Amino acid sequence: MSSYPVPPPSYGAAPKQTRDEAAEPLLAGPSRSNNAIFDQPDGDLHDVPDDFKYGTTVSDSSPQIRRAFVRKVFTILVCQIFATVLFGGLLSQNKEAVAWVQQNVWAFYVPLFGTLVALGVLYWKRHSFPTNFIALSVFTLLEAGTLGVVVAFYDNLLVLQALLITLGVFIGLTLFTLQSKYDFDGLGPFLFGGLIALCMTGFIGLIIPFGQTMDLIYACGGCLIFSGYIVYDTYLINARLSPDEYIMGAVSLYLDFINLFLSILRLLNNLQER
Repeated sequence: MSSYPVPPPSYGAAPKQTRDEAAEPLLAGPSRSNNAIFDQPDGDLHDVPDDFKYGTTVSDSSPQIRRAFVRKVFTILVCQIFATVLFGGLLSQNKEAVAWVQQNVWAFYVPLFGTLVALGVLYWKRHSFPTNFIALSVFTLLEAGTLGVVVAFYDNLLVLQALLITLGVFIGLTLFTLQSKYDFDGLGPFLFGGLIALCMTGFIGLIIPFGQTMDLIYACGGCLIFSGYIVYDTYLINARLSPDEYIMGAVSLYLDFINLFLSILRLLNNLQER
């Protein structure tokens, strides 16, 4: 005789379900039709987390979206560079303004640290229009003002040479990266390590000034590192950013351009003094 107190459950066919729940997406409601078009979450789209709105990368998008993204990034970048050259150039040629900044050092450091604040606000509000464009404009003008004071201490011909060289290198590296099939993701750790070494060397140089040879090596290192960052950031904005983050893509390339320009300017100045 069996020792089971109750008979085992029936292994017959399971009751038929009204719909196939296993085929439903995790976040969807009932399907609207047999074409698998599902309901989206109810409520305002602002309540949906950013990961659901900006989860697709540019590389996974259609060719039309990729072209539109690249067009937006480089349109913003060209406008930033043009505004920086115009505003920074006018400021650097105004000797009275530069002399006033020299006498009031705070007038240099306030815009310098203001760029960091504006950059933080820009990152925070990068998806909020028109706050993102206002923060972008403030950041660019502050950066242009700081740069204008710096280049005022260099010869105008030297500044023009550095600008043209930077434009040539930037355009060449950007076009190469956009057309290349190589994976540049592995450059990140090496570039970051080089950047840390460059920052520490520059900080020590402020306390204990280096000789002319060390200053030349420092300038060469800056040129190499920021040239590498142009390739790396161009690759990243296509591989990791979403199509809606074109402002952050433009800002990353803009910072690479400015730092490469300053490194080339420093290199040319050292070569001229030799």
